[in-house]
Amino acid sequence: MTRRIVSVVALAALCAVTTGCMPKMTIEEMKAMMPQRPAELDKLEMFMGNWASTGEAEMAGIDRKLATKGSSSVTWECDRWYLAERGEFEIEEFGKGSMLALWTYDTKAKVYRMYWFDSHGGFGQGTAKHCEKSNTWTMKAKSKGAMGTSVGHGTAKYLDANTMEWTWGEWDSLQLMKFMEMKGVNKKQ
Repeated sequence: MTRRIVSVVALAALCAVTTGCMPKMTIEEMKAMMPQRPAELDKLEMFMGNWASTGEAEMAGIDRKLATKGSSSVTWECDRWYLAERGEFEIEEFGKGSMLALWTYDTKAKVYRMYWFDSHGGFGQGTAKHCEKSNTWTMKAKSKGAMGTSVGHGTAKYLDANTMEWTWGEWDSLQLMKFMEMKGVNKKQ
């Protein structure tokens, strides 16, 4: 009998939600509820454009540094709410790959959010902050890829409007073993 009462109450609640418990609104009232684009998104403008990258990678278990290179195109999407980066990369002896990254700003948490995916099956998400004084972005993230789940952090320091030095390191999820450390320079084309 108790199950029957719970089922009837749940069904009544479902019906109430789906049949019009929402207050009536005008289109203008609905539009007024839509969030405004955060001004903080404008800070991402510095990433816009076409970039060429060169660098080096040190990987766990490999006794030498590996050369890296790549290119990417960064554009605004969805009425300038998201920054999208599409690129190709190559790590010496590992071959070529491609990637997609998205950036936006989370007004509630007051951080930039990043999401990325690559053609080697890797994906991740993280946060970033910008320091005006040094014109440097600091990033931290969690991802999954060939080495399993990892934690990463890095920097992107703008030397000028067309030159960015970057670093990135990845560790196991407990940060006991470093999988990889990379650094390089991006030049706007």
